[in-house]
Amino acid sequence: MQAIIKTEGLSYIYGKGTPFESRALNNVDFEAYEGELLGIIGHTGSGKSTFIQHLNGLLKPTKGRVLLSGRDIWADGSDIRQVRFKVGLVFQYPEYQLFEETVFKDIAFGPKNMGLNENEIRARVLEAADFVGLGKDILDKSPFELSGGQKRRAAIAGVIAMQPDVFILDEPTAGLDPAGRDALLANIREYHRAKNSTVILVTHSMEEIARTVDRIVVMNQAGILMTGTPHEVFSSAPQLEAVGLSVPQITKVFMRLKSMGLPINASVYTTEQAVDAVLSLTGGGTHA
Repeated sequence: MQAIIKTEGLSYIYGKGTPFESRALNNVDFEAYEGELLGIIGHTGSGKSTFIQHLNGLLKPTKGRVLLSGRDIWADGSDIRQVRFKVGLVFQYPEYQLFEETVFKDIAFGPKNMGLNENEIRARVLEAADFVGLGKDILDKSPFELSGGQKRRAAIAGVIAMQPDVFILDEPTAGLDPAGRDALLANIREYHRAKNSTVILVTHSMEEIARTVDRIVVMNQAGILMTGTPHEVFSSAPQLEAVGLSVPQITKVFMRLKSMGLPINASVYTTEQAVDAVLSLTGGGTHA
């Protein structure tokens, strides 16, 4: 597969040359592929947020390179503003960044700054709102009249409307109730399926990342600890727990059952897989 964005020897130091110097990233080599749905996990302080801010040029490496479609985003002649249109980043709690008079204008802010005409802007706003489940009746309202979940969707739609090649979301479900979380993840999966763009999901929730992404990158101590499919990563439960991470609760249950002597596959990380495993164990066939 072709890497759409990658880092080579990426390092970053906060407060370099001061008594408060702190290394946040250390020699990170990373690749995300075209059309991939990728998850990044890691405990607080592992470097996740600092890392993703390098991918669209919000932070400049202390050392190393960030390549977008094979080109160094900080090379002479590069336009970092264009990079930020191509690599869209949704911060944690993005609803606090809403500021326009209407939801429509907020979603339109990015496309307008891209220099698009009014017809194209309107088309993008309507499509983005549809992707996140916001009806047309909401677009003329003030964003401050919306519920918390609707504000989150409006803020995400504002990035989707720019149609980035790479779409990065930092803890997009933080603070949402289970129904809101599941609905938003479904919206993200639908966007990925429809646009086939590269989506990078950063989260602490093992359950949601296990059933959402194709590949996982695990960060620890300013670097990458491991990468692989959900099956490969969650099969390394002891290694994850050793660095302060946990596997999905359903995986813990099946690991415990296996330790008790049941002839069961412990590499289960979704409830759907758990149902199939139990049915197989009891001779009940595969869950449809």
